[in-house]
Amino acid sequence: MKKIFTLALATVIVFTVNAQDKKESSSKGFSFGVGPSLSFPMGNFGKTYSFGIGAELQATYHASESFEGFAQVGYNNFSGKSISGFKVPSIGFIPVLVGGRYVSSGFTVGAGVGFGSFTKGGGSGFMYSPQVGYSFGNIQVLAHYSGVSAKGGGSLSFFGLKAFYNF
Repeated sequence: MKKIFTLALATVIVFTVNAQDKKESSSKGFSFGVGPSLSFPMGNFGKTYSFGIGAELQATYHASESFEGFAQVGYNNFSGKSISGFKVPSIGFIPVLVGGRYVSSGFTVGAGVGFGSFTKGGGSGFMYSPQVGYSFGNIQVLAHYSGVSAKGGGSLSFFGLKAFYNF
């Protein structure tokens, strides 16, 4: 778990330092964003958990007017459901993603891949997340579907919404 946090922190620091060094008025360069996320479990994951709420950080490299690369890291807490009188305890989730998006007139479509880790023995493994969104000035809103192929053969998925305020 410490390796995940160290990797995420190093990624955010590198992107933030580069963003400070490259203050450009054009669409090229780095930006940094932070914001809330709301998630809705699907499939077997949705049978025991109702929703997730959290926060994420995003570093974006605007390679051109029509393409951007990104790195995202965050923490989400999924609330457990009551099943046969037993309350399932909540579980935390840490996503670490890198990816790219096509950009056109504020609209974005793309995907990220990386590593997802559930706390309290929930598993961890390869994560994928196709995303679509729209930018309103400094505010970016994204809808995504995320799946985690956890070690041991399981797969957990959820649909979510993210909003970032970009600096």
